[in-house]
Amino acid sequence: MAIRKLQVPMLSCLLALAGVALSLQPPMAQGAQEQASTPTIWGPQEPPFRPTHPIAIVGGTLIDATGAAPKIEQTVVIEGNRITAIGRNEDVRIPRGAQVIDAAGMTIMPGIINSNQHLQLNPLYPAPVANLPLEVLKARWEDVYARMPDRAYVYLMQGITSMRHTSGPWHRILPVKQRIDSGEAAGPRIFLGGALLMSDEYFEHYMTTQHTPKEAREWMAKEFAYHVVKDVDADTDRFLGPEFNFWKLLMSDEDFNGKNDFTDEELRFIINKAHAAGKHVDVHTTGTNIGLRRMLAFDVDTLEHPFYGTELIEEDIIKGYVKKGVTVDTLLVQMISPALRRADPHRFNETLYISSMRPDEYRILLRYRDKMLYNQRHPDAPEVPIYQSPGVEAPPPSDGRTYNEIQARRATSVANMRRFIREGAKFSLGTDTPAYLNFQQEDPNASEFRFMIEQGMSPMDAIIAATRNGAQVLGMADQLGTIEKGKIADVIVVAGNPLVDPNAMKRVFAVIKDGVRYK
Repeated sequence: MAIRKLQVPMLSCLLALAGVALSLQPPMAQGAQEQASTPTIWGPQEPPFRPTHPIAIVGGTLIDATGAAPKIEQTVVIEGNRITAIGRNEDVRIPRGAQVIDAAGMTIMPGIINSNQHLQLNPLYPAPVANLPLEVLKARWEDVYARMPDRAYVYLMQGITSMRHTSGPWHRILPVKQRIDSGEAAGPRIFLGGALLMSDEYFEHYMTTQHTPKEAREWMAKEFAYHVVKDVDADTDRFLGPEFNFWKLLMSDEDFNGKNDFTDEELRFIINKAHAAGKHVDVHTTGTNIGLRRMLAFDVDTLEHPFYGTELIEEDIIKGYVKKGVTVDTLLVQMISPALRRADPHRFNETLYISSMRPDEYRILLRYRDKMLYNQRHPDAPEVPIYQSPGVEAPPPSDGRTYNEIQARRATSVANMRRFIREGAKFSLGTDTPAYLNFQQEDPNASEFRFMIEQGMSPMDAIIAATRNGAQVLGMADQLGTIEKGKIADVIVVAGNPLVDPNAMKRVFAVIKDGVRYK
């Protein structure tokens, strides 16, 4: 009994000493204990999507996209919709009640900003195909519009926390954006350009060359991607509102002859009006030397689709855009997707496509596969056209290009990207998903990231293009694009190290947007 009586005060003394020792530990000791215990919050949050508890991402390698070197064993704390603390594990206190995400062996980085992406396209259809009967045209796109929330969800799961929606129709996309902004639906933060601003002359030329039925022209002008501008002042007023982040000019693919597109005076008026309203100006010039050279005379902010495969872009033109500080949206994935698919038609046999498509859509894809295989086996003959318009009996005329010529254009597109990188162009990441044969389920943003590195960009610069530069394009570099204290909490965790293995961008482990964990 005496021994037992002595053990009680001794135990009390030891416990008291242990309490003193714990009280002397640095602040992280409490967080480390919480991390080591069984988590009480698992996985993503349920809707409505609003911050309900703090989040601590612990133990990962941090790439903050500021240009700083990676930092190991870092903790990032999120409270509300803001980043409130960043530092080494032992230096950061984890808030009580936080969801702790163990990021050991993984990479913490800003959410991806895709600078050219869509909700309203279908990769089975060239967009726009305008030679369809009106009822077929309407039915096709109503089906696509109904699926926009699903596309938004997939983008978010791929790590895209913000996206520039670079075409219209704004009145169909805005309600989806509003549902996401309110927390009702899961998707990236959407920045609208509203529509493709297109001259009346170019629109009429395009409708004629596409053999668009007369009754379908008004639908194409108002319900698809375009906003036809006849009066450069009155017809651009609709896009002055705060719901629109930028304006995008769609220039004709014909050489300018003084009257087949916007005149110089009209372009300057539109650009000056946009800038006065605080809108960036984006331009799609179709990637020819003549088109790109013409637009050098104007104060555009961002350049889309320069990597066409029709011709090598002359170096003085590239240097001109670099000198003006124009941000170039990469978009190589879209330029070479048709050629890549033709080179490997058997990819469409994989369960990935079967399980992610409706049976009627997969049947269309199998027809494409068979035609691609036929063309591949006859590489020097004019191609059998891959796409056939429904409701149009006559097969589409071949443009005369062969399989080998299409693959040569792919090489030219790649060379053009390499030229822009070599000249020091500033890039943002864009994929144009899900345009024709550019499938959302293939992680195109990860492919684009890999292409940038393969063509000469450093992995860190590729990450900055996909994050910080994208925020600058949006005019929101003070809020988004980097992991810094006080910024909006758009953070992803990638299973692996994208600086070593670009394919790590396919393995997005966690997605936090605006302080809410979605993945």
